Amino acid sequence: MKITGGKFKGQKLYTPPTKEFSIRPLRSRIRKALFDIIGHNLEGWCILDLFAGTGALGIEALSRGANYVIFVDFSPLSLKIIHKNLEKLNLMDNSRILKLRLPEEISKISKHLGENFKGFHLIFITPTYEKGLAEKTLKEIPHSFLQKETLLIVEEKASFPLNVPQEKFEIINSKIYGETKLIFLKPKT
Repeated sequence: MKITGGKFKGQKLYTPPTKEFSIRPLRSRIRKALFDIIGHNLEGWCILDLFAGTGALGIEALSRGANYVIFVDFSPLSLKIIHKNLEKLNLMDNSRILKLRLPEEISKISKHLGENFKGFHLIFITPTYEKGLAEKTLKEIPHSFLQKETLLIVEEKASFPLNVPQEKFEIINSKIYGETKLIFLKPKT
């Protein structure tokens, strides 16, 4: 698996062994399409990568100019792979890795945000398919994580319904790539 754009374009990332099905990295062509939609210049952005897996989405964002990424996962294997990928690309100073069970412990991320924190620019929510975790996570996201222009991107199986909390978010776009669906949301103001 390689970075698809930015200053680390073409760099290989560590991935889980093929027999490890609990980690499902977003395929390179879908990652590229995702960043084609949101834009390639993420200069200065602060990003939250939930259910981070290999860290590929957050690392793509750092490669394209993001200032800082918080990677959150609970799997020891995922956390190890994220750490190895960040170390390989010398990105440890631009990131933090948190071991939290999502969505239950999402509010604990607040402890790791500076007092000048004004909300994330981008939040990736890419849980295991068909478990309802994306919907539960959207319901639990603290208001303090959001700014008016925060973009949230949810990955889910194309055939699985996502009930977006209508009082909190609006869908602004969605794309289907094979069995993968990407849903783009903004907070309601």
